Amino acid sequence: MSKKKSHSKKKSSGSKRPVTLIAGIFFIVGLAVLGGYYFEQNTRITDVDFAGYKFTSSEELQAAIAEATPVGMLADSVDFGSLMQSIHSLPYVEDVNVTMGYRGKLQFNVTERKPLALLMDGSRRVYVAKGGIKLPIIPEKTEDVPLVYGFPAEPLSDTLKSDAFRQVEDFLTAAQENRFGWITISEVAWNEREGVVALTAENGVKLLFGHSDFETRLKHWQAFYGEVVSTKGIEAFRQIDLRFRNQVVTKE
Repeated sequence: MSKKKSHSKKKSSGSKRPVTLIAGIFFIVGLAVLGGYYFEQNTRITDVDFAGYKFTSSEELQAAIAEATPVGMLADSVDFGSLMQSIHSLPYVEDVNVTMGYRGKLQFNVTERKPLALLMDGSRRVYVAKGGIKLPIIPEKTEDVPLVYGFPAEPLSDTLKSDAFRQVEDFLTAAQENRFGWITISEVAWNEREGVVALTAENGVKLLFGHSDFETRLKHWQAFYGEVVSTKGIEAFRQIDLRFRNQVVTKE
């Protein structure tokens, strides 16, 4: 009996070791987390860097935080919200977040808006992004996007919110996703009767897409091109009407 009791005690003692070990691990991890938090909050910022930008210049980004530069400050003394808001106010900046690297290097990660089209308004030119947000042209950083007519380029601060532009935006977004539409269309306009009107990149043939269901109509355009245009040649057409459900009407 005594042997059995002795064996039972050893088993009980052995079963406690993993619990003690696990508790120790959690304690060490907890100290590491607290230590890391303390380190980050008490790190003195030595430098600022930016990433993810293309149209916005590094000079613009630096200037946006120049008046409240965090360099030399402790991390827990910096108003990060205010700094990010200053960067966010730049035309191309859609979003921004911040990360802290080793040795106090602060990095702002920028997400930029992408031009969807180039607005043509007389002699004035501006890019426009999704949501009708106008963007200035950076001469050395141009984008190959369709030209859009019929909307005001100025003032730059005004967002295009009309139903007409919403239809054009929906069409351009669908064309981007279709890809065939994107590479075969060069100019886009809108009018009340015909809706979205586009010109082909080749020969400037007029394409009528109407007011809605652009994804389907772009697929019809791709199918018609593959079955008919590729055989007869784009020069055989003056106008291609894609507004109808079961037919494509052409003027040759």
